[in-house]
Amino acid sequence: MEKSDIVMLDLQRTNEQLGASLNNEDQQLYVDLANALPSGMYRLRVTREVSLLADNWLQSIEALYSVEFVNDRFCEILHVDKDVFLKNAGIISQLIHDEDKADFAEANVAANLYVRPFNWEGRFVVDGRILWISLRSIPRKVGNNEIIWTGILDDITERKQTEEQLRLRNAELLRLNSDKDRFMSILAHDLKSPFNAILGLLELLLSDIREYDIDEIEEQLTIVKRSAHSAFNLLEDILLWARSHLDKIPFQPTDVHFMTSTVEMVDLMRSCADKKDISIRIEEPEDVILRADVGMLKTIMRNLLSNAIKFTPSGGQITIKANRNHDNVVVSVCDNGVGISDETMSKLFNITKVYSSPGTAGETGTGLGLLLCKEFVDMHHGTIWVDSELGKGSTFSISLPLS
Repeated sequence: MEKSDIVMLDLQRTNEQLGASLNNEDQQLYVDLANALPSGMYRLRVTREVSLLADNWLQSIEALYSVEFVNDRFCEILHVDKDVFLKNAGIISQLIHDEDKADFAEANVAANLYVRPFNWEGRFVVDGRILWISLRSIPRKVGNNEIIWTGILDDITERKQTEEQLRLRNAELLRLNSDKDRFMSILAHDLKSPFNAILGLLELLLSDIREYDIDEIEEQLTIVKRSAHSAFNLLEDILLWARSHLDKIPFQPTDVHFMTSTVEMVDLMRSCADKKDISIRIEEPEDVILRADVGMLKTIMRNLLSNAIKFTPSGGQITIKANRNHDNVVVSVCDNGVGISDETMSKLFNITKVYSSPGTAGETGTGLGLLLCKEFVDMHHGTIWVDSELGKGSTFSISLPLS
């Protein structure tokens, strides 16, 4: 039994023992004791028959009960005038949150029907603020088929907020644990393939190297190199993702010139585009200064460009655009590649559905690049989305704050 429950029982017993025999001095002592409580205290008299209809508890004009006593703390918590409340107890119904009124009425009906303790927690709207209120009272049947309820009212808003924070934190921990399991699955599956290829080809080369001519050796080593790059890219993406979740990557936004940063990334990816004869064009109607973390912005642009090159056929074109939109700038990477189906688009930014498909030249990927982009865009309080049509290309866009 909680301490407040013991206090409530003691107060009820004291009230029953003293009853009408209290003289004025004793009554004042009783009132002083009640007002010294940190909780609100109340004493109600309820007519049992009318209290068994839930609708009666929802009306606020005529209360189902008469208020025999409330202490000062009760009125302080609910911000009600004591004299007004004693005359019109029904105003309490006006304070209950609309979504909790039905539950409040049902709990009262059950408590009066079975004459059992009433324990209820719900939301009240007090001066425009939502407060979580706890009501606990004990019944005593008296004559005329009436019930006297002596109870305690507490503001438990802080406790509820703490519980919600713990719930959200637990949900976040469960999500992180799920992400960890997902990473292990990706590592086990995606790393196995390139390393199997590397080990298999190297073993083949070592056993038969004297029987191969230089062209055959070069072909085998090219496949080994491609497999090694695939494994390295996977490890790099996973390392970046893990560091971002462990807060090991510092977020340091500065004023960044979009054109300078983008040209640097295009130059970095140029050799990959040239191999497929893909042209990259930058459209910037005016100088755009972003408020962004330079390293994260480069990672975002590198992944979006790499993705566009991967799914654009030989001879295709990629266009990078930057347009102001109120206090933000929208950066888009457009390609005229194979496009993306609606089903696939729903998986692109979801860690639980990491998806990767081969590029137009058989390029492989990890599926983590776009997830990393979303992670970094979210850290900028920006948004990322994609528009695509099968056979006509895709446009990946991000919205970031201007300087």
